[in-house]
Amino acid sequence: MTKEEITEATGYRRPADQLAALLKAGIPADRRPDGSVRVWRHHLVGIGATKAKAPRPRPALASDRKVA
Repeated sequence: MTKEEITEATGYRRPADQLAALLKAGIPADRRPDGSVRVWRHHLVGIGATKAKAPRPRPALASDRKVA
């Protein structure tokens, strides 16, 4: 994310406050060597995240058949 996006998302201008707000929200973030906050965009948009699997169909068993 850009510096402006991080400022808008957190409501803070100071990197320490930004980092605390992002971590409290559960967004992985860290500090760059220059002290600014870094948030990888793929953490926000879900690129590379595992997708939920569709439920497997239940097999039709002879013991499940109703006797008429």
